[in-house]
Amino acid sequence: MGKYRLKMNDLKKMQEEEVKKTLNDINTELTVLRHKASTGSLDNPARIKQLKKNKARILTLLNEKKKANNK
Repeated sequence: MGKYRLKMNDLKKMQEEEVKKTLNDINTELTVLRHKASTGSLDNPARIKQLKKNKARILTLLNEKKKANNK
C-alpha cells in the first residue's frame, strides 16, 4: 500500500472541508496521471489504483456522515 494510503481513522479526524479538499486534490491528480498514462509517460502506474482507493474511502466516509445526519 505504501506511504500514499489514507487511513479511515485519519480521515475521520479531519474536518469535512479538509476531506473535501483532499478529494478535490485526488481528482486533479487522477486526471493528470490518466493523461500521462495515455501518453505513455507514467512513472508509477500503481499510484492510479491507490488514488482510486483513497477516493472511495473518502466518498464512503462522506456518505456515512450524510446518513448519520439524516437520522
